[in-house]
Amino acid sequence: MSRREVEAWTPLGHALADVHAGDRSATLRVRSDVWEDEVVPAIDYYRPLDVELPVLERRALSRCRGRVLDAGAGAGRHALELQARGLDVVAVDVSPEAVAVMRDRGVRDARVTDVFDLVDERFDTVLMLMHGLGIVGTLAHLDLFLRRVDELLTPDGQLLADSADLAVAVGRVAAATLADATSHGEVEFQVTYRNLVGRPYPWLFVGPRVLADMAHRAGLACDVLARGAGGGYLARITRPTPAGTLAR
Repeated sequence: MSRREVEAWTPLGHALADVHAGDRSATLRVRSDVWEDEVVPAIDYYRPLDVELPVLERRALSRCRGRVLDAGAGAGRHALELQARGLDVVAVDVSPEAVAVMRDRGVRDARVTDVFDLVDERFDTVLMLMHGLGIVGTLAHLDLFLRRVDELLTPDGQLLADSADLAVAVGRVAAATLADATSHGEVEFQVTYRNLVGRPYPWLFVGPRVLADMAHRAGLACDVLARGAGGGYLARITRPTPAGTLAR
């Protein structure tokens, strides 16, 4: 079978579709410019409903309220959980295959789109999990994204997102030897599934201090709600609370 170059997220979308159809042995090959190539079970991204979510993700879901935008929703595991709790959820992903899986799993409002393409919509919570901030790719795009998030949020809205400090994830000694871009958390990944070879894409690991500084420059406030293994953490970004009022 000849290899075929496709869009970056197409291999993952096809793998999620195969898992949904019953092939729980489907695996992805993930290449990066930091770690050795990995073979990853696609079911780790599919997230079956009978498998408990990681602690940081459960913590994030418990803080969701109002109308929720699940950005980079993948196979829809978080959206389904929030729907079951009675929340109004819009789940978006750039992969048509992933969105088809979400819809078949029962996500009521699943769309093939990007957060930058949503127009005239406001959300009480924007949710980005599974190292969700990574999809912005670079620090420069993170700055643009934070300003875009400010446009998506209701006046007392919140962004709940997780990421990791790359220097902690790879070890500080190893991090010191990385290229300049990578040392700022900018990593290149490439995903292959069967004969589908996705185009390389940038991914961002941003530490909590850098995220807080960038949020502040965008006129937002940032709090770390929880920390996990390997430098991982869950952050909440909001508009600053006016003096004399209580944060929700």
